[in-house]
Amino acid sequence: MRFGVDFDALAARFFPNPQHPIALAVSGGSDSLALLLLAHDWASRSGYEVHVFTVDHGLREAAKTEAETVATHCRRLGHAHTTLIWKTPKPTQSAARRARYRLLCEHAHKIGARCLLVGHTLDDVVETAIIRRRRGVRDASVAGPVLASPAPVWPEGQSVTLLRPLVSETRTALRETLVRGGWSWIDDPSNESAAFERVRVRQFLARHSKLSRQCEHFVRALQSERNHQDIAIGQALKTVRVRSDGLIQAEKAPNTPRLLALLARCASGSDGEPRASALAQLVSDLDTAGMRQTLGGAWFQRTKHGFQIGRDPGESKPECVCGLFDGRFEPNATANLPLPEEQAFIVRGSSPPGGNWREIISDRIAHMALCYSTPALKPVEH
Repeated sequence: MRFGVDFDALAARFFPNPQHPIALAVSGGSDSLALLLLAHDWASRSGYEVHVFTVDHGLREAAKTEAETVATHCRRLGHAHTTLIWKTPKPTQSAARRARYRLLCEHAHKIGARCLLVGHTLDDVVETAIIRRRRGVRDASVAGPVLASPAPVWPEGQSVTLLRPLVSETRTALRETLVRGGWSWIDDPSNESAAFERVRVRQFLARHSKLSRQCEHFVRALQSERNHQDIAIGQALKTVRVRSDGLIQAEKAPNTPRLLALLARCASGSDGEPRASALAQLVSDLDTAGMRQTLGGAWFQRTKHGFQIGRDPGESKPECVCGLFDGRFEPNATANLPLPEEQAFIVRGSSPPGGNWREIISDRIAHMALCYSTPALKPVEH
């Protein structure tokens, strides 16, 4: 049976130290249950500790029972399990997603896990591609999610890698595997609610099997194309430099909207980023060295060879969250942040107080580079 990517290759790249456990997000649905079994098979051979998290969003009465079912599976397999409860539930998928990842990343840090594994499948990629196409995205970036990416929340997700070992597997294949193994899964009724766009897309594809197969074939090709593009972005990120005052210097990297969007995210100390169209306009507008413009919480300045990027001082948040000042600096007793008059103009107004701060922007960019430059990994025999 060929099922999931090579965990040994993932471990070598993202979690080489067996002293750090790996964290799994398991809801009890077929996708995440298949992920649990795959991780169990690998961990039983490699000696890694697996810790399973189930998020109770507090939106359905049955969620508690479903979490207990996952806990029972984990006891059977010999893995630790924790139910995470969202205490301020809101009935929207976007709010639930953010809350879910914040809880997962916070608890991954608590147990010392560097990676969080989730059960996204090829079906999720196809649905996302259709949604993104409907919203005007026309390049290979429609093919997401991808195998490896930084956690989508910040600062809670600092240094946490999101891994999707099943992202090239179909849900049908996973369910067939579970049935053969005598495992049953939980069907969340919200996955059938036409109130959500993703569910409507899923139901449409279910009614049009021929079109669904065509979309799957198309998306697999896009996955390969996107992987090549992401590797190029990863290499470009490695050329970016960050000064001790937090100034990002992108002088050797290609000034593509996608790259600048990632750097804007880092410069702003947030998990949001400007739209590609807005960044394309910025690149066009800033056509002379010395010109500046703020966008998406970042401050861009054109240089002779590229861009310098700082923090928009008007949006800087002068408080610490998760131990980080404005999502960009961490306290460090041995660090020597330059004096204000020695700092670049476009970061001076958003600098932390005092000198014992270390910028973590370079760490964040290096983590992005590691994730984006991940090669496509093939399924392995189990």
